[in-house]
Amino acid sequence: MIVEVRTLAEARHSGEFGGAAPDALLVLLHAFATLHDADGNVAVAGLRREAWSGTSYTDEEFRDLAAVRDGVPLIGTGSLGERLWSGPAVTVIGIDAPSVDHAASALVPYARAKLNLRFHPQQDPKEAQGALVAHLEALRPFGIPLTVTPGDVGPGFEPATGGPAFRAALTALREGWGAEPAFAASGGSIPLVNGLAKAAPGAEVLLFGAQDSMCALHAPNERVLLSELRGAVIAEAAFLREYAAAFGGES
Repeated sequence: MIVEVRTLAEARHSGEFGGAAPDALLVLLHAFATLHDADGNVAVAGLRREAWSGTSYTDEEFRDLAAVRDGVPLIGTGSLGERLWSGPAVTVIGIDAPSVDHAASALVPYARAKLNLRFHPQQDPKEAQGALVAHLEALRPFGIPLTVTPGDVGPGFEPATGGPAFRAALTALREGWGAEPAFAASGGSIPLVNGLAKAAPGAEVLLFGAQDSMCALHAPNERVLLSELRGAVIAEAAFLREYAAAFGGES
């Protein structure tokens, strides 16, 4: 979603007008400070959060995967699984504001930011988005309202694990990587997958991705290891062989 604040018709000198004239960026920052409590837990009413009962990373493993700097604590309370998979996360993924290198001594008349919400995989996406929109629209930092524009939503997805395609995939993954496949949750499902599952309820939906947890997915320096690409190619070929064999060699 996009959150916007307009306070002035144009920029004004901060030394002359600051302290009374409202700065749009300050309004935005005060609003975003309400999204989490003092421990870093999401503080938006209506967002589902439950205890996580599955396997999870250790703190040390997660710090390495997330590239958390030494001495910097993780945020939030509860288990890592609860914070990552069965609880919500709100992230400011972009903000329009004067850059530090080109900053002027002036009040900011207009500011906007883009937020990303990850919600409980079984919560209705519109309901979750609506909870965050309602939270922001109810705020009045310094008596100033926010303009909130909802964006696209995508539901969570849980695949079926008892069909021939899934069994073929397990064999294929063992062959591709030479190890027993592990079951894990993952934040950020692909909306198309749930759409395909609804369009063809009897079909199995599988995704093969040539990536590992250290690939910096969506980051500027995203990379793919040749060993991961090789494993994915072998696994996909083995999957087609195994899946065909499950149907007596029929194509």
